[in-house]
Amino acid sequence: MALVGGGGAPNVAGSNPAGTGTSINYIGNHAFAYSGIVQVTNATTTLIDGTIGSHYIVAKVQPSINVSTTDDMFFRVLIDGQEIAASLIGSTTSNSPYEEIEVIVAPFTRIQITCENNSTSGGINCSAVFTGRVYA
Repeated sequence: MALVGGGGAPNVAGSNPAGTGTSINYIGNHAFAYSGIVQVTNATTTLIDGTIGSHYIVAKVQPSINVSTTDDMFFRVLIDGQEIAASLIGSTTSNSPYEEIEVIVAPFTRIQITCENNSTSGGINCSAVFTGRVYA
């Protein structure tokens, strides 16, 4: 398979394959994004925000609350600005990061993962992981 982004390096220019951030990163035929710990209040907070290139990705999204809390955190997955999936994690559900949301992301599509504290205005540490296989 040809390298994503063309050229001699497997990573799209500007990507950060070893760290955290909002963008989608590429290594060979795999794509990923790690939001890192983000403090989320009662305002919608973007955890991951990236646009796919000329390929498509079969991926999994793993939302996570990174502290013990009784607050309800509402995670959303948006494609081109439209909500396609959501998950409420908190006082009445498990805080497990293994409750994956499976998605197929079409070429030239923007994918966003957001979170909002539905209980209080206090900041709660949350994160999201996006991992997938790239297909030409």
